[in-house]
Amino acid sequence: MKYVIALSLLSMSTMAYAELSSISLVNTTCPVLNGQTIRVSSNLTLPKACLLKDTYFLFESVQNVSLNLNGATLQSSSLNDAIRFSTTNPKKPTRNILVKNGIIKGYGTAVWVNRALSATELKNLRDNPKVYYPAIQKTATQNIIIDNLYFDNPQGTAVFVGVANSQVTIKNSNIIGARGPAIYLDTGSYNNIINNNTITQSGFLHPNGSPRFGRGQREAIAVDGSYNNKITSNYLSDNAGGGVHLYSNCGEKVSSDPNYVPRIFDAEKNTISANVISANGLAGAVEIGKRVDWNLESWDCAKPVFAKMLSLKFYWDNSGYNTVQDNTGDGTIYVRTDNNKVINNTMRVEVNSLVRNLKNRPLVGNVVK
Repeated sequence: MKYVIALSLLSMSTMAYAELSSISLVNTTCPVLNGQTIRVSSNLTLPKACLLKDTYFLFESVQNVSLNLNGATLQSSSLNDAIRFSTTNPKKPTRNILVKNGIIKGYGTAVWVNRALSATELKNLRDNPKVYYPAIQKTATQNIIIDNLYFDNPQGTAVFVGVANSQVTIKNSNIIGARGPAIYLDTGSYNNIINNNTITQSGFLHPNGSPRFGRGQREAIAVDGSYNNKITSNYLSDNAGGGVHLYSNCGEKVSSDPNYVPRIFDAEKNTISANVISANGLAGAVEIGKRVDWNLESWDCAKPVFAKMLSLKFYWDNSGYNTVQDNTGDGTIYVRTDNNKVINNTMRVEVNSLVRNLKNRPLVGNVVK
């Protein structure tokens, strides 16, 4: 079978493409693919064990295709992504894609799952997010499987599941040395699965390579207003800022980020089970309501202030109904929101919020066994 791809030059800022040619991969050698942006529109298996430098794979408004990297190593010192799943045409969302069997060394955000927003869509979301978010979620990128990839020191996040996308499965993969959170589930994403992965030595550096300190150190898995996810049977060790952190974003940078999207979702109804979580710094094995007790006065937040003390500002986090069960390892499971279940874990459990206590709003509905 012949696999035909389009090779194109990609402007990452404007997403404009200049088509070069269409080629058959039957007799193609690896060097032909170096430095190219490959728009995948049909099932594609690379020649065995390619070493590809500055090569980018794009799935844009395509469905029911797969990419077998076949042992290839994708390598780049740029901050671009290596693989992008993007829906730019809501009438034809990117769906049902499998990528497997390769190594990604460097890049910025190595794999990005995206739903592009037009200026009109962005305005509608800002004006009335509760009304317009369902339409964005319905036409977003869905059912992406990332299987057996090895991520070696991405300069940002290894896998970033962007706003409103869903049903992304990340499995059987290894992430080492991501400078940001190794996996990031952004606001309004849902029904994702993170299973049987190893994540180590991540969250220590900024993208430019300078060290992160204090609250700037990042966790293995960030669940930022993302819900109904399953995080199971992973090994998370030696990450700077913790294992799995769940939180409802305060709507940071509401007036300073031209691409700001409303953050109305909570990190709720997530299941974190049967993971090994150890040696992940002072921020804990699992933290629910990560930022409840953080002073966010300089974060330019959209949400109303829950507690103000002098100039300090603290924000309510409604993330709840999460289950943390049957995990082993060390550190602490911190619970700073209501209505969570923490059952049969080997870690110490702390259910407490300083700010909630000071406001005489003690935590309620949490079950610890």
